[in-house]
Amino acid sequence: MSAPAGVITVNGARLSSHPQQAEALVEHGFLFEVLRYDSQYARRASPLDQPRVFPTPRAAIRALRVQMCTAHMLGMTPHEVERAVEWAESGWLHALALLNSGTRCGFTVVVGSGAVVEWTITPVRFLELRTHAVIAPSNPRPLDRN
Repeated sequence: MSAPAGVITVNGARLSSHPQQAEALVEHGFLFEVLRYDSQYARRASPLDQPRVFPTPRAAIRALRVQMCTAHMLGMTPHEVERAVEWAESGWLHALALLNSGTRCGFTVVVGSGAVVEWTITPVRFLELRTHAVIAPSNPRPLDRN
């Protein structure tokens, strides 16, 4: 048995296939990434945290500042701690201006073991797909009231 016109069946669920019920929006955001390199000369990095997209540059910078304030646990040298505190107190304003102009920014420290930790924020555009389809199972089951 086929579905009526304008309806498709996916895994037993009936979905409307009318194009006016789906929309694609170009959204702007700020990609926040934290990477760790084994040395200054390493070509590969491993993520220290899941990449996240923030809606505003201030939110992304806030996340960077919070992580930097707790980064001393990574084994930062006293010199690197001083640089991080200075950036967290005033350098972030320059980073905010860069992000608002569409330019990537970040902060890098070398920890005592020689590893490098890098925080970056990149302005991005991404496609968000929204659908207004109503999902109706083809064989609805009654609720089990036991």
